[in-house]
Parts: sequence; C-alpha cells; structure tokens
Amino acid sequence: MSSPLPEDLDRTPEERPAAPEGRPPWVRRLAPAILVLGALFAGSVLFKGMPEEREVELRLDDAATVVRLDVTWTDPSSDQRAGDAAPLIDSSWQFAEGTAPRTVLTKVSLPDGRYHVEIAVGRKRGHDVTSRTVTLGDASRITLFVH
Repeated sequence: MSSPLPEDLDRTPEERPAAPEGRPPWVRRLAPAILVLGALFAGSVLFKGMPEEREVELRLDDAATVVRLDVTWTDPSSDQRAGDAAPLIDSSWQFAEGTAPRTVLTKVSLPDGRYHVEIAVGRKRGHDVTSRTVTLGDASRITLFVH
C-alpha cells in the first residue's frame, strides 16, 4: 500500500485524483496458469530434439551365411548423398561362418525424426547392401528386416 503524497493531503477528497483500480482477482489467479502453460510449451519444444534411446532389432534372412553386418545411420536432410553424409551412428558385427544369430539387437540414441539407414551384409559368397529411410517416433523398439 502506498501512502498519499503530501500535496494530496492538502486537497479535499473531491479534489484528489481517483486511486487506480487494481487488477481483477481472476487475473491474479490466471497468471500462474499462463506461466505454467508457457513453461510446458517451452519444455516440449526443447525436449523434442533430445536424443532418446531405442532398441533396434535386425532380423537376418539366411543368418547361417552372414559373416559381417554393418549398419550406418545418417541424416537424410543433409545436402549430401546418403553415401557421402557423415554417419550419426555406425555399428559393425563379425561372425564366424554359420554362427550369426537370426536376430541382432542393438540400441541407438537419436531424436525423433527421419533417418537414412544403410545395412551392409557380408556373406560367405558376396555382399548385399540395403538402404531405407526410417522415421523414429514414439516407438521404443523398431524392427528392420535384412535380406
């Protein structure tokens, strides 16, 4: 509360300026809710780009013939061709002949979005490369079929 100015004390009540009206009570109650909503919105924008760990299941066709597996994740929005883009994640596995499992489980830590995945499979006789675009979203586990 502020005290009246000395010059206001010399005036009669009719001559004094009217006291400014305070904010309505609903504004005071609404202000914290607006602040909380703003903080939640800002947090969602900031955390959307945060990496999230996901489990990736690689299902191998004819696993008995696989001796090497290379998986490369790149950002498809880069201006470079998929083969020239710097890998975000690069993983490799080597197996003795006939010992490769039908399923290889690995984890990647990437934000939601689109990624280019290149899977190179070294077999007893030959080498296969599969490329695809994968969109990571709400799922915590994805399965990629490797032929």
